Amino acid sequence: MHYADFRSKHPVPIDAYYDSSSGQIMVEFENGAVFSIPARSLEGLVKAPENDIAHVGVLGETGLHWETLDLDHDIAMLMAGIRGTPSFMAHSETRDMELDNQKQTNDFAAWARAVAVFFSYGLPYKDEIGWEHYHITAYEVGCAALVAMGQALETGGGAKPRRFPERPGPPPRWDDISLAVIYVAAQNGELRFRPLDRRVRSLKADERDGWPIANIAAANGAGPACATFNAYSVLEALGLINAGCWTKPAETVLWRYNPSKWNLDIASDARFIRATFDAAANVPNDIRSQIDAIVTSANEETWGTQARNLENVDESGPPPDAEAVPPATTNDRHSIVDDSRRDRLDVLFFRRWRLSDGWLSAEEAKSALEIHHDDLAISMRRAVMSRLWQQLPGLAT
Repeated sequence: MHYADFRSKHPVPIDAYYDSSSGQIMVEFENGAVFSIPARSLEGLVKAPENDIAHVGVLGETGLHWETLDLDHDIAMLMAGIRGTPSFMAHSETRDMELDNQKQTNDFAAWARAVAVFFSYGLPYKDEIGWEHYHITAYEVGCAALVAMGQALETGGGAKPRRFPERPGPPPRWDDISLAVIYVAAQNGELRFRPLDRRVRSLKADERDGWPIANIAAANGAGPACATFNAYSVLEALGLINAGCWTKPAETVLWRYNPSKWNLDIASDARFIRATFDAAANVPNDIRSQIDAIVTSANEETWGTQARNLENVDESGPPPDAEAVPPATTNDRHSIVDDSRRDRLDVLFFRRWRLSDGWLSAEEAKSALEIHHDDLAISMRRAVMSRLWQQLPGLAT
């Protein structure tokens, strides 16, 4: 493909090599300047073996060449940010998310202690029992995170500290742990989201309207927020905050929480739209079987069973002064059935789908936390079901 419009002048390259310690392709020019770019961000190198990536050389005065891969890249285009064909570039952001999640998960030791300490003090605790979740979503997720991190053993009502914590193998997903931290911090009032407003507000105005002063600035698609010292520290350890701003990886993690103050329109984002087509077109057989079973099993017999159970709760009948309840209509029955289907489908998406990776295999799902009320997963369920089961529009609401 010809990209003449992107060509720009640059010094004559004299050498190119692969720095395996940083994962960068380094290009040296005759004037002493050096240009570098992540090797696996280039088309043809994303999944290439390290040995093949290392066989890079200068091609004339304009390009790079990999003999073993039969691959060429134009230096000027790389310097302009063009790392491959248009279709490759269209999916590069999703690939970047996947690579970043993998790196963060591999860096488990770097953030595990900070996260464990945060949960230890942020979750309700009783000496004789351990951490209790009280069936509050944020605390349920926090307890599950401690178990997944090898810090605790699961109990019926929460988690009990291990006497000797164990490093899990494989470690839990970084994005799931990050979301769990956000849930707990928000539940405890340690993280409060500010409206995403273009106006610059004064400190006096902040005090007058009762909002805390934001110490996390809007950046990378995420809005402003205020965090306590403890919450800020753990968010920083996870790589969600840097220099007082949300980082790029934080954006899609925050999509899953979807702060109401920000009024985010996730469904119209190009990354979400691409992920929708991928998810609908590439449903694994085992997941498709589960989806079809959920859709076909939840029928009006569900309503009939529930109705009979309700009728038999008290054979003596209602009190004399009780108001008569009108019989359920057909629409009521369909609504109950759709609610049941949606709830079960949501749980499947909470467990087996992630934006950065798409559908998780059964083995990959072992490292994932089943985080209920994940707004991004719910949005994807709606979008996918609108394509797979168009004849049942209730599944897409």
